[in-house]
Amino acid sequence: MPERSPTHDVDEVDLALLDALHVNPRASFERLASALGISAVTAARRWQRLASTGRVWVSSVPGSQLGLVAAVYEIEARPGRAEAAGRYLAAIPQVGSVYLTAGGYDVHGLIFAANMRTLTELLFDRLPNTPDVLRARSHIGREWFSGVRWRLGAIDTGAEREVRDRTDPNREPGRGTLRSWARSACGTLDPDEHALYLALQYDGRARYRDLAHDLGTSEAQVRRRMTSMTKRGLLTFRTDFTRIEGGWPALLALWLRVPDEALETVGVEIGGWRETRICFSVVGAANLFVMAQLHRIGELSRLFARIRDLGHPVEVTDQRVVLRPLKSFGRLLDHAGHATGVVPVDPWAPVGDFLHSDPAE
Repeated sequence: MPERSPTHDVDEVDLALLDALHVNPRASFERLASALGISAVTAARRWQRLASTGRVWVSSVPGSQLGLVAAVYEIEARPGRAEAAGRYLAAIPQVGSVYLTAGGYDVHGLIFAANMRTLTELLFDRLPNTPDVLRARSHIGREWFSGVRWRLGAIDTGAEREVRDRTDPNREPGRGTLRSWARSACGTLDPDEHALYLALQYDGRARYRDLAHDLGTSEAQVRRRMTSMTKRGLLTFRTDFTRIEGGWPALLALWLRVPDEALETVGVEIGGWRETRICFSVVGAANLFVMAQLHRIGELSRLFARIRDLGHPVEVTDQRVVLRPLKSFGRLLDHAGHATGVVPVDPWAPVGDFLHSDPAE
C-alpha cells in the first residue's frame, strides 16, 4: 500500500510535470526536465514523491486497434450498502472504473470486454451476483469518442512539443482519434503481449529491465515487444492523478439524448473538450454518456451552455455528481482519491473464473 504523506502539497511544478506526463506518459526524466526547465533529479524526485503517496500513476491502456466492447453498468444499492456493492464490482477484471454517485442509481461501473459474448456473460451471469442490489441496468457502448491523454493547461505549447512522442500513433493530436473500438478495430494480443500489458497495468513507467525480470525474458525483447504493440495500436498509456489535489474536484456523469444523425459530430466535439474524461455513445434513448471533470460544480451551467451551442438539439436527460470514485481504470482508490492497489483491467480474463467466488475476498 502506498505510503501516506499529507505534509506535501501539490504545487505548480508538480502540475506541470503531471501535464507533461499526460502528453507522454513514458517520457524520460531527462526529457521532462528539458521541457519544464528543471533538473532530471528534481523531476524524478517529484514524481517519486507523488507516486509513493498514491497521488499519481501511469497505467497501460488497450490501444485503439484492439477490438473491444464497452458498457455502462448502473446499480441502485440498498441504503448504506453502495460502497460494498461498488467494491465488489471493482474486484472484477473487466470492470475498469467504479464510481459512487448521487441520484437514483448510486453505483456505476465501466465495463470493457474482449467481445460481445464475454460482455453478455458478465451482464447476465457475473454482475447480477453483486450483493445489496435493488435494481440494475446496462447500456451497451456503440462508439468511443474521447481519448486517454487529458490536459490540465499547466504547460505551454513549446513544452508540449518538446515532450511529445511523435512516433506514438496513439498520441491523440486531435479529436476523435480513439473512435475505433466500435468500428473496424480487430487487433488481438498474443500471450506474451497480454502478459506485458498486464505488467504495465501496475506501473506504466516501469523500466525495461524490471519488466524483463518480472516476465522472464530479455530487456531487448521487452523493448521490441512494447514498441511493436504501440506502433500497431495495441497498447497505449494514461497518466492519472488525485483530481481533488490536482485542482479538479468535481466529477460528473451526464446522459445526453442526441439526434442519431448528429451523434458522431456531437460525440467528437464533446470528446475533445478539456473537461471531458469519457465520452462514448450507447444504445438507448439517452445515447451519449459523458464524464466531465470541473474545477467546481458551479461550472456546470457553462458546460451546459457549450452543449446548447453545438448547433444540434441535444438534451441532458440525467446528471449526477460523483461523490466517491472507488476504481479508476484499474487503480483502487481510498476516500481521498489516492491509489491503494491495483486490480488490472483485463478485458480478456475468463468470466468463468469469477462466477462462483467472491472477488472481494
